[in-house]
Amino acid sequence: MGDDVVDRAIDYLCKRKISVPIFFLVSVIVSLLMLPRVSINYDLAEYLPEDSNTKQAIAILEENFGYPGTAEVMVEDISIAEAQKLKERLAEIDGVKSVIWLDDLADPAKPLQTIPEEIRDGYYKNNTALFQVQFDEFDYSQKTSQAIIKIRELVGEDAAISGPAENSRHMKEILAGEISKILLIVVPLCLVILMLASSSWIEPLLYIGIIGVSIVINMGTNIIFKSVSFITYSMASVLQLAMAMDYALFLMHRYLEERDSGKGVQSAIVIAVRKSLSSIAASALTTIAGFLALIVMNYQIGKDIGLVLAKGILISFLTVIILMPVIIVLLNRVIDKTRHRNFSPSFNKIGQHVLKFRIVIVVLALIMVVPAFLAQRSNEFLFGDSSATSAEGKAAEQSQRISETFGVNNAVLLLVPSGYPAAEKALAEELKSQGYIKDVQGLVTLADPSIPREYLPKSVRDNFDSGGYSRFIINLRVQGENDQSFAAVDQIKNTAEKHYPGQWLTAGSITSIADIRSTVNEDIFSVNLYSILAVAMIILLTLRSVSLPIILVAVIELSTWINMSIPYFAGEKLAFIGYLVVSSLQLGATIDYAILLANRYMEFRKDLLPKEAAQAAIKAAGSSIVISALILSSAGLSFGFISEIDEIKAIGMLIGRGAAISGLLVLTLLPALLIMLDKVVMKTSLK
Repeated sequence: MGDDVVDRAIDYLCKRKISVPIFFLVSVIVSLLMLPRVSINYDLAEYLPEDSNTKQAIAILEENFGYPGTAEVMVEDISIAEAQKLKERLAEIDGVKSVIWLDDLADPAKPLQTIPEEIRDGYYKNNTALFQVQFDEFDYSQKTSQAIIKIRELVGEDAAISGPAENSRHMKEILAGEISKILLIVVPLCLVILMLASSSWIEPLLYIGIIGVSIVINMGTNIIFKSVSFITYSMASVLQLAMAMDYALFLMHRYLEERDSGKGVQSAIVIAVRKSLSSIAASALTTIAGFLALIVMNYQIGKDIGLVLAKGILISFLTVIILMPVIIVLLNRVIDKTRHRNFSPSFNKIGQHVLKFRIVIVVLALIMVVPAFLAQRSNEFLFGDSSATSAEGKAAEQSQRISETFGVNNAVLLLVPSGYPAAEKALAEELKSQGYIKDVQGLVTLADPSIPREYLPKSVRDNFDSGGYSRFIINLRVQGENDQSFAAVDQIKNTAEKHYPGQWLTAGSITSIADIRSTVNEDIFSVNLYSILAVAMIILLTLRSVSLPIILVAVIELSTWINMSIPYFAGEKLAFIGYLVVSSLQLGATIDYAILLANRYMEFRKDLLPKEAAQAAIKAAGSSIVISALILSSAGLSFGFISEIDEIKAIGMLIGRGAAISGLLVLTLLPALLIMLDKVVMKTSLK
């Protein structure tokens, strides 16, 4: 865009001091009205490819049997008669479809010792009853969550409730409070950090206000999507605040420089936008490119996160370029009256130390490359949501109580073509004989296969036979993401393939995780390749250099490898979605630090020798890099330390740590490389 066009556009906007703010005010109001209508999705299986086994199974289940939410309710110190009455009251709750208990499988009026142990101990043990509850709607629906709340009111706080529906309700409850809690920490932290970078007391509030407008608009315009994931919903606003703050900083600093040189308000802001537009645009484009790389993931959670955050960065860019100049003109007197000295420390001595030890820094970086690369590739990953079943929290405690009394109840649904009772019986018997399988429920296990199915009770028949498919409910003895659970899934699939080659489908929490695992393993190479190529191309066009994109991307990639290797050396499992998303996000968001320093280096290199140019670049860009890294790191670590949802906690820790590592390497390793490779850089860069 030509300078004249930019100048005329900004001059035109600044003369509309009322209409521009009114436009954004209306946009904010409309976005706030749309926000409650944005659908939040808590089901990670929804993002599996359409041709995945679990996704196909869920579609058939919904069409033929329904795919209702489920939960387990355990009540202690209760008699058989009291349990029967409680079952009736549970079934009357709005949203509850059915309640299965001992009296559905045996006559509880008989002496307990006459009831087969495998049936009795699954529902009543040591004066404790376990009810299997099915809901009218799926696990993540609001109606199901309300039903869970009513169940809790009925059975009291001493009872234990667990299962997918309760896990979903618990996650919603956590999420509702976490976002506001994290914002209450991040915003004050940002204000304190921004004070270091400001020259006016009003600046930090102006930055927060401008980016806040873009955040509200982004959140409201998410209504254009069918839904957004709970991961995206919870993190997008804070990450947008942290990553887009630079744009407002760049513009304000340029404006103040022009004012200090004697320019009037109107001409200062016009010149400031013109001079900072390329830097802000390049920064926004690299961040957007990193997010858009997630779209190539087969596991569509990447597309969900990538599109929402890319849209947020674009809105932030437009808000800073369009709204902020007008607000600066409106508040110019307040800005001038509240000016103060800059509190940011001098980076002159830091630059001297970096240059002094540059050889050591490069050697240390080379030593770390191979171990960091291999370690980050050797991480042990978690692929599903373990928030409700992890070792902490009330939900985990209730799940543990039920498991200790009645054992693990991890259900897998298996669909096979109906109409072949003999084959179903053979399949059920082979499944029962397998060590990981606790029990198998199907028409052939609940009734004699020789009885014509039309003579069976309709309620039983409809639960297991749709006319096109027969459904088996397979309860496993194991749960969680571990080798035993995945081995159990493989056993079920192999057995089904043996009896019904190419005609079976499975669904359930662990099969969904198994499908996610097989899907995302294919995404690593493609996401990293696309993000690196896109970011490198933007750097090539921005800095007009062939060598600088390679050097800058290498520095940020090394910081990413170091970041991702830490869980390996610490012996911790890493949420795979965090690994993949942050690999792309860290490159897109923190490459700006490297671009800023390299840009300054090239500017100073026109008049100075390599060492002096590097030191001057650190002095000029150091404060901005540290401020940006601190804001992003604070935002990420806030999620890491506060969130109770494992995926969000993992992404937060990786972002927070990654921003700090990137900032450190840009201020130490990058200047050293620029000096050592100065001849190559200068020969491969346009003057």
